[in-house]
Amino acid sequence: MKSPIAAALLVFSLIAAAQTVPAQTAPVQQKGDISSLAPPEHPATEAQIREYLTLNHAVDNAHRVMITALRGSRATSAPYLTPGFWDDMEKAVLQIDFVPLVVPAYQKYLSQEDMAAIIAFYKTPPGQRILASQQFIESTISDAARKAGEQAGIEVGKKHAEEIQRLMNQQQQQKPAAVQWPPPSDQPVNP
Repeated sequence: MKSPIAAALLVFSLIAAAQTVPAQTAPVQQKGDISSLAPPEHPATEAQIREYLTLNHAVDNAHRVMITALRGSRATSAPYLTPGFWDDMEKAVLQIDFVPLVVPAYQKYLSQEDMAAIIAFYKTPPGQRILASQQFIESTISDAARKAGEQAGIEVGKKHAEEIQRLMNQQQQQKPAAVQWPPPSDQPVNP
C-alpha cells in the first residue's frame, strides 16, 4: 500500500505545480535576459508571500484542484484502495501547507519591494476586480481554447480523412475472425 500512496502524492505534487504555472503542453521558450531575473538583494518575506497567496486564493485553488483530481482517481481506482484510504487522502491533502513549499521560488525572483507592490495592487479596486473575475476569465479562455482545438481537429481530420479511412480498412481486414456464439448446430460444444 506504500507504493500507491507515494504515487498519489507524486501526482498531487505535479497537479499543485501545474496550478501555479500557466497550463502548457510543451515547454515554452522564455524570452529576455536571465540576468534580469537574478535573485533580489532583499527577497520577499514568507509573511508577504503568505499574504499574496491568501489574496489570490492560490492555496485554496491548489487544494480544490488536488481534491478534484483525487476524486477522479478514487472513481477509477483499484478495489484494494478502500474508501477509508481515499477519505484519509482527502484529509491529508487538505492539511498540506503549500506556503513553505513555494516560498523559495518566490524569493528567488521577487524582492520585498516587488511583493509589497503586488500586494498593494491586489488590495486596490482593480486588483480586487481581477481576483474576482480571474476564474471566469480562465474558464472563458479554456472554453475558447477547447473550441479552437476541436476546430483544428476537424480541419486536420478532413485533410487526412482518406488516409485514415484506408488505414482503418487495413486494420479491419487484419483482424482475426470473430468467435461465433453460439456455435453452429453442427459443431459440438465443449463444456
